Amino acid sequence: MAFAIISSLTSYLKSITILNLYLGAFLAALIETIFPPIPSEIVMPLAGYLASSGNYGYPGMFLVIISATIGATIGAFIIYYVSKKLGRFLILKYGRYFFVSEEKLSAAERWFKKYGSSAVFFGRMAPGVRELISIPAGFSNMNFNKFAVYTFLGTLLWTSFLVSLGFFFGVYIEKWNLSGIFDKIAILLILVIIAYIIFKYLIKKFRRK
Repeated sequence: MAFAIISSLTSYLKSITILNLYLGAFLAALIETIFPPIPSEIVMPLAGYLASSGNYGYPGMFLVIISATIGATIGAFIIYYVSKKLGRFLILKYGRYFFVSEEKLSAAERWFKKYGSSAVFFGRMAPGVRELISIPAGFSNMNFNKFAVYTFLGTLLWTSFLVSLGFFFGVYIEKWNLSGIFDKIAILLILVIIAYIIFKYLIKKFRRK
């Protein structure tokens, strides 16, 4: 039953993305953040592929990334405030309806305890933690401005990676056509290098605190 619901909702979000690329990316990211079983790893590459095949070009890819990042950030804000107001007991009581188990929540709490506020940034790129890291941030009453910045930046990097995969490689995966793929790999490597530089800068900044 649960699998059928998740599958139907995922298919629905994919349909919206096909009909309206930017709205679909926004809603998919928003719902995925609030409802963890929805896999962003499916919808975001699809949005990237549609931006490429639909002749949206690089501006279209950029707008997809921004739309999805805003959607996921808003979803994270909602989870943060709900967690802050309800507390752990009520989150566990009602979280099961959103597939939030005590085991998953404990993993997110351990992540937050280990890495502190920076866990919000890195957690947005960690499978199994990404959707839940806002909860311990709310429990601990983390400074909202810092939470907002870390959430947006972490989500931006993760979304950029997923959308770029679809944008640069979607057509090759569909057609198994490898001609020109090395140009795409070069572009992705540049993105990875940029992400690595940002990571190094932030890690140094955290260590100084």
